Amino acid sequence: FGYGSLCWKSDFPAAENFVGNVYGWRRFFAQKSMDHRGTPSSPGLVATLVRDADLVSLGLSAALAEPTSAEEGASHVCGVCYRVDDADAVAVLDSLDFREKGGYTRELVDVFPFKGDGPPVKALLYTGTPDNPNFTPRPISDVEFAAATIAKAVGPSGPNAEYLFELETFLNSVGEHCGYIERLCALTRQYMQSEKA
Repeated sequence: FGYGSLCWKSDFPAAENFVGNVYGWRRFFAQKSMDHRGTPSSPGLVATLVRDADLVSLGLSAALAEPTSAEEGASHVCGVCYRVDDADAVAVLDSLDFREKGGYTRELVDVFPFKGDGPPVKALLYTGTPDNPNFTPRPISDVEFAAATIAKAVGPSGPNAEYLFELETFLNSVGEHCGYIERLCALTRQYMQSEKA
């Protein structure tokens, strides 16, 4: 299950995919990126998923008050679920383990089809948990800080803002509303405009 760059750039063979939701999680730009969208001297920020219970234990319960979509108040994250053929599984996992090497761990989650058609499926999820060294909670409650960081960070995979705006494009294309991402995009654009002036 991809909720960041895997929504628009999978780079692996997939037998099929569908847009889906995972419940009990929220997406935040709270994972430092020093290998893709930033550098060790100027880390960028990329998406990770944080469990509702972890938000409470981090003292960030206020983040739970915001609905994650225009229609539903339950914590959930919209992304893309991929099915990989058995023959490709080892190579795909090796590739994803390398791609997600910056502090991400694997979890098994239930993914529900986005429009509610059909039963959930089990899927592998890579998440930067709060105990990994690249997790930073500040961007969860301080969206301006996150935007300022994203507006200026650039790494081997390109500008950090490009990653954010690609995610925004994906969410818009499937009709998903996320107030956090919308505010983050608006503030990042403001910072980028002020740097040009």
